[in-house]
Amino acid sequence: MSLPNIDLTPLRKAQALLSEAVLFWNAQPEGTPLKPHLRSAVIQSFEFTCELSIRLLRRVLIERAASADRVVDLSFNDLLRVAADAGLLADTQRWREWREMRNATGHAYDEAKAQAVAVRAASFASDASTLLAALEANLAI
Repeated sequence: MSLPNIDLTPLRKAQALLSEAVLFWNAQPEGTPLKPHLRSAVIQSFEFTCELSIRLLRRVLIERAASADRVVDLSFNDLLRVAADAGLLADTQRWREWREMRNATGHAYDEAKAQAVAVRAASFASDASTLLAALEANLAI
């Protein structure tokens, strides 16, 4: 059986942009007019990379599953468990935290929440990079 080609390029690009946005934001001195705009870029890059990571994770699991319908209908927590069982995620709790953080960015804008998301985005970028490597390795099989 031939498996479909799953293009991970969008996730590679999103992860790279997130990492770059974090670097630019961290390099900008506090109090400069550009700092809050760069923080917004970090948050937006985080949101996009988080969503894309989960979509591609689900897509890879669907393509690898004996019954794709079972994977399509999985809750987020069950998706993480299946991904961990498949060797694609090492720490499901961190991905639950990322999802909570992602959900928090979609609600009312709050300065403290925005700062907290931007600060943690570098850790997320590392986890997204690890997931990307696992997806690439899985697709190479």
